[in-house]
Amino acid sequence: MKLAVSGVTASSYQPNTNYVPEKVVDGIWGEDTDSQQSRWSASGQGEWLQFDLGQPQKVTYANIAFLNSRERLSSFEITASDTPDFETGTVVLGRQSSRQLQPEESILQTYVFDQPVKARYLRLTGYGNSASGSSGNWNSIMEVELYAGNPPETGEPAPPPSDAGSVKEGEVKPPEFNHIKVRTAKELQSALDEAVSGTWIELQHGSYEQNGPFVIKEKHGTAAYPIRVTAAKSGKAVITGNSYMHIENSSYIEVTGLQFRNGIGDETGDQTLVERGLENRSLTGVHPGVQLQSSSHISIVGNTFALDETGQPYRFKADKRSVWCLVNIKGSCRYGENSYDPSGEVYSGSTPYEDDKLLTDNGTNRHYIRVEGTSSHNRIAYNDIGPKKGFGAVVIYDGEGHSGQSISQYDVIEYNHFHDIGPRVSNGLEAIRLGLSSLSLSSGYVTIQHNLFDGLNGEDEIISVKSSDNIIRYNTVRNSYGGIVSRHGNRNRFYGNFILGDGKTAGLSGFRIYGNDHQIFNNYMEGLTDKIIRLDGGTHDGGPEGGTNPTVRWGGENEQTAVLNSLPEEERTELLRGHWRQYNVQIYHNTIVNVGNNTPVFTLGGRTYQPVGTKIYNNLIFSHAGTMFTETEAMMKAPAQERPEYKGNKVEGIAPISNNSVVGGAIRKEDLRLVRGNDGLIRLSEYSPAIDAAISPLLALDDMGGQMRYAPDVGADEYSSGKSITNRPLTTIDVGPRALMK
Repeated sequence: MKLAVSGVTASSYQPNTNYVPEKVVDGIWGEDTDSQQSRWSASGQGEWLQFDLGQPQKVTYANIAFLNSRERLSSFEITASDTPDFETGTVVLGRQSSRQLQPEESILQTYVFDQPVKARYLRLTGYGNSASGSSGNWNSIMEVELYAGNPPETGEPAPPPSDAGSVKEGEVKPPEFNHIKVRTAKELQSALDEAVSGTWIELQHGSYEQNGPFVIKEKHGTAAYPIRVTAAKSGKAVITGNSYMHIENSSYIEVTGLQFRNGIGDETGDQTLVERGLENRSLTGVHPGVQLQSSSHISIVGNTFALDETGQPYRFKADKRSVWCLVNIKGSCRYGENSYDPSGEVYSGSTPYEDDKLLTDNGTNRHYIRVEGTSSHNRIAYNDIGPKKGFGAVVIYDGEGHSGQSISQYDVIEYNHFHDIGPRVSNGLEAIRLGLSSLSLSSGYVTIQHNLFDGLNGEDEIISVKSSDNIIRYNTVRNSYGGIVSRHGNRNRFYGNFILGDGKTAGLSGFRIYGNDHQIFNNYMEGLTDKIIRLDGGTHDGGPEGGTNPTVRWGGENEQTAVLNSLPEEERTELLRGHWRQYNVQIYHNTIVNVGNNTPVFTLGGRTYQPVGTKIYNNLIFSHAGTMFTETEAMMKAPAQERPEYKGNKVEGIAPISNNSVVGGAIRKEDLRLVRGNDGLIRLSEYSPAIDAAISPLLALDDMGGQMRYAPDVGADEYSSGKSITNRPLTTIDVGPRALMK
């Protein structure tokens, strides 16, 4: 028998909402958006709902509908009392987690009390849920029903629990999905609106466009039962025109096999955002391919991003005047300073697309994939990304923006093919920008691995890291202008990357680093032509600790200091935009060969504050080009305790060792007896003096190919005969959608 509740109160509820305690007894609950609005929500451990039955009554069980109960587990307990203050009470349902539900089960679940109780008041106390980040603090309940009498029949008595391993691997049944095939944009958006955990939306061949993005909002799958959005055949379902994919406040969504060829948008291109109350996400005129907003466990896998950039404005200098043009529109160029004016004076000369001496210096920032807000554990993998001609980084991680303090965490970006990005810009066309200057002290724990960057000609930062505690490994860069840059942040690790050039084309570089405690090791670099590893000092000094609220110095002779977080937001952001001094950077076990264009291998020092405590160990260098180890005069004059350490490095070639006689006198040239391996890489021969010659303490556990080091060799390659290599330079068959079918 269902008991009547005469009143419901709560310890608190979410401010500025209608998520009040009375909503849990209104009979409205479900997985659609409207039903989920009828709930009580409060953040914090020990928040409670209290039910008044009017008089003492016997209660034996409760039905409870937790919000998002298919993808997260809520922690709670129930106590009973005869007084509303609960000074004395009896625990009738001990603290526990809600159950992991299967797709066929109702979200209104029965919980039988440990012991029946006769009482007037019952209190349900919440202890948060299993979601990551701040979302895990919330207690959100849509409905509570209290019952007397016998609990519902549960069938045969439950058997004793099975031991681990009692189920054989082949006996595990795959998940069963609700398979929905769609053929039109209207059907697609309708299916997205109704999707629940275990929904599989399959797009049939054709183009999909509506007036604005396809919106996935507050939709949650689970690890076993995600919400899948896939093409019936890879590449045959095309998101086009005024549309893109917008995913917000959602989790466990998979987007696979689609082509994104949509345009930049127009004045009405955000209608579907407006309809869903997301006006603040408006991107009219700069539509991406995919936008993730405060969403976690999202997989963007096996898609093609070749967006239509027609009409996107860009600016460059010609004849000492600014010119604005529209991408892919002949005769569109006009002289003008700050924005495109179609009625302005016509410019008929060359553009950056015809003359590589002209650099785009401004334009409409458009990004193919945007990851923003508070999120975690997303995966961007096996996508084909390019061409991209217009201004704006390709993949961006902006977190909560300049006013926030966090970036998406524990994401993985892997096995993507970035290609045909350019022509050159002065700044703002990175393949991946991982963070913002204002977020740079925030930890991302993002891994960028196994990506191929091929033939890029955008700007001098291919991967631009602007956050802390990330890993960039096992990527391959081929004949691409620029390099891998830790522009802001601390404690990033760069290892196992292959950066390959032709030794002739200008601007092919390796690593440029700012901040504290970075590690660069096991990287193979051949044929590069521009300052291969560069630590050029800082305009600002944040100190050696690498914390999130350092005391910052800047200004040189007129030096100023400030505790970072004591400053107003605008001043704080301005300081973080500076080039921060490098502390305790470790560079070891790298192979750098066949340097071109008279370029130095290592460049240390510059700006106001010189690098401190740099350790350069066990690197192997072969160069007939510029000076191998170059130091500025200020670096040479640095105090002994701040100077770089050069140990265990082995060099060969006619290039001078160093412009500092102290360094040059400590390193001697040797016949390194290098060979060109069958895989095309330069490796140690069995007679090389680099074998077993590495000096501790900076020793890598394995080498660039994934082989274990026992008595470590100098350089990225550990000599071995016939052993299996797990990591090698990537080609187009290893990445992108086709690699999924290997």
